[in-house]
Order: sequence, then C-alpha cells, then structure tokens
Amino acid sequence: MDKSFYSDSQTGHLSEWGAAIAQICEEKGIDQEVIIEVIESALSAAYKKETGRKGRIVRADFNDQSGAGSFFEIYQVVDKKDREFAEKEENFELPAPDKKRKIKIWKEENLEDREDANTPEDEEKKLFFRPEREILIEEAKKLLPKIKKGQYLAIPVSAPKDFGRIAAQTAKQVILQKIKETEKNIIYNEYAERVGEVLPGTVQRVEGFQAHIDLGKTIALLPRKEQVVGERYEQGQRLKVYILRVDSESRNTMVIVSRTHPALVEGLLKLEVPEIFAGVVKIHKVVREPGQRAKVAVWSEDPSIDSVGSCIGQRGTRVQAVTDELRGERIDLINYSEDSMIFLERALSPAKVRKIMVTDEENRRVRVFVDKDQQSIAIGRSGQNVRLASRITGWEIDIEVWNGEETEEKKPLVAEEKTEPTTEKQEEVLTEMPQEEIVEGEKEEEKAEEKK
Repeated sequence: MDKSFYSDSQTGHLSEWGAAIAQICEEKGIDQEVIIEVIESALSAAYKKETGRKGRIVRADFNDQSGAGSFFEIYQVVDKKDREFAEKEENFELPAPDKKRKIKIWKEENLEDREDANTPEDEEKKLFFRPEREILIEEAKKLLPKIKKGQYLAIPVSAPKDFGRIAAQTAKQVILQKIKETEKNIIYNEYAERVGEVLPGTVQRVEGFQAHIDLGKTIALLPRKEQVVGERYEQGQRLKVYILRVDSESRNTMVIVSRTHPALVEGLLKLEVPEIFAGVVKIHKVVREPGQRAKVAVWSEDPSIDSVGSCIGQRGTRVQAVTDELRGERIDLINYSEDSMIFLERALSPAKVRKIMVTDEENRRVRVFVDKDQQSIAIGRSGQNVRLASRITGWEIDIEVWNGEETEEKKPLVAEEKTEPTTEKQEEVLTEMPQEEIVEGEKEEEKAEEKK
C-alpha cells in the first residue's frame, strides 16, 4: 500500500492517522482539535520520559496528515534582579536547537503554575531562579533578539528517532486517560443540562437488581429504587426514562434515570399532547403510585379549550399512549380549579360527592360526604383514590356516608337581645324565613302589645 497517497492532503483523502482520529471523534463524540491536543500532550510526556528531561516545559506539534511530531522546550524569560539564586546551582544546560526549525516566541498563556515551594511567604521576597524552566533575558536575547521579559522562548529540539517501550507505554496511558477525562466532561455537560427531561432508551443489560439503559451517547443506570414494582426489563427493550441526576463524583460520569418519578408522567404527556408542549394547556400537579394509578391536574388560560379533552385525545389515543408506556398505569385527568372545594370534588372522581365540610381549616382537613354506593369508589382499592386526591389537593380527607340530613350546626337568625327560648317548630320557621320577614313580624307583635 502506498502510504504517500494517504498522507498527501491534496488528494482529499485522510492519512492513516487522520482516519484513526476521525474514527475516535465519531465514536466518542469528541472534537478533532481536542484529540490532537491529547496526542500532543502524550507525545510531550513520552519525550520527557525518553530523554530524561523531567521538570522541563515541553510542547509537541502533531501533524495529523503525516503522523509526525515536532518538539519544543519552553523557558520563561526573567530578569536577574527579580530572582534569588541558590548557593550551589545544579548544572542545567539549554538544549541544542534543531537547525531545521526556528526559535520562536510561544504564545500559549499559563504554561505552568508555580509550585508552592517556590512561592515566598513574604510578597517582598524574590522567587528562586529555576534553570530548568527559566532563562535570563541576556541569554534569551542571544538566541532571539526581539524577545522580551515575561515572554516564553520556544527552542525547537530534535525528536528521538524511536521511542522506547516505556516512553510508548507512557504515551498510551496519557492518551487513554485524557480521552476518558474528556469524554467524562462531555457527558456531564450534555446530560447535566437535560436533568428533568424524558428521553428514550434501550435496555443494554440487567445486572442483579440494576438495569443499564443505553441513551445513545452514554449508558445510564436505573437503580432498583427507581424501578416500578413488577416491571421486568429485558435486553433490547425500548422504554422512556426520566433523567433524575448526573453523578460526576464517581470514577465515571454516571447518569441516573427513573421510572417512578411523577415528572415522568408529565414528560410523557408533553410528548403526546401538542397543547401541553406548546404551553396552551398547563399541568398544575402530578401525583402517582407507580405502576398502579396517577392523577394529573391540568388547566388552560383559554376558556374555549377543554384541557382534559385535549389530554385524552380522539377516542382516548393520547392518554392511552401514556398508559401503554407505563405498562397499564391508570391516568386520572382532572380540571384544576382555584376553588379548593371544587378541586377536591373533582379530585375524588369518579366518585360523586354530596357535600364537603371543612373541619379544620388551619390543618387543612375536610369531611367529604358521599352516597353509600359511592363510598368504595371514593376510597378506592386499599385507599388509593382518596390517598392520591389528598396528595394532589393538599387536604386531609375523611370519607363519610351521606345520610340525607344536615350535619352542620344551625345558627338562629333572630336578634341577640331576644332571650326568650323558641320552640323547635318556631326555630324551623325562622331558619326558613328571610331576614326581612322576621323583622316585620317582630314589629307587628310590638304594635299588638301596645294596643292591649
């Protein structure tokens, strides 16, 4: 195979190095510039390992077409009067410049952070001169007359003809580590912004009580406590999950997903109902007992829009799609109302409510009266319906059977000055008569007494 054909960029074909880099970029979702920076960092580490020039600042330029690397040793230009010098200086020699290339000023900033050992406690004291990383301005001008104090002098050096086994292993480890760190940061940045969304995934594998979900760019974890009781997951199964959080503290960035979170129902409705996605119909609150039943309160600012009907869809297709995704979980759609009593009545559907009485407004507790045949419906299986209604409204609910009689204490409508007791029949009449008729009756009684 003619390698020159692949290394010639004018042909429009990638070199072998370029093809390998392109493949890594596609598989890992990493930009080509980042991969080249990783390779350059690995080459710098291998150079220092091979030549034994530890402590130096080494930078490599990598050509992705030819696969060749060129190296520079970099020194910061300092003034003699700004540095302290050790009594016995170690013998550090500048490298022999590669005559094929020119000495230049390195424009990269923050090439190194000074070690704490070289930082004086007193700001007025001088830093120690480090010949392995610094060069005096007098010597630097001999190599490059236009160099200035504070700039970095880049001396081109010859690359080793062949890296040894240890240097090559060092380069390999650096490349793998850097790619892993870059991939970890990319995954974190992408999925940290998507926390709270519902995404499709495929079950990759199941290990014990944990399922691993393939989201495309990463494998998410579905822990046992976020799984619906009774749901089984098989390899290759497609399902939708709620992005709960992104854990970056572990060795690898791990995306944690859930199938039990109430927001999963909200996200599924948003995918199935265009009115919710557009914001015309809004979801007030979602409560659920995963795998069994959920209640969703919806409303719309536009009175002409039926918010519940929009969510149900033609012949129930929209809500049925959500139910199917949740493996048969029942969805109760409720019209939200700012009136607490009306909202309570709707929340207890499909039971029909006779009357609601507030028993403790401070602690938000009510008594709800229903017909005897509606009592089991209002309570639901194992108290499920009343439990969900209580959670979605924020009221503690006591279900009682309606016996057809008034249960509230009746207050007399006569004036407080009148102390004569009234009979039961008179009390019934007074409560039924309007206030104006009661007052006129009292005046007629007073006139009759005056005539007597």
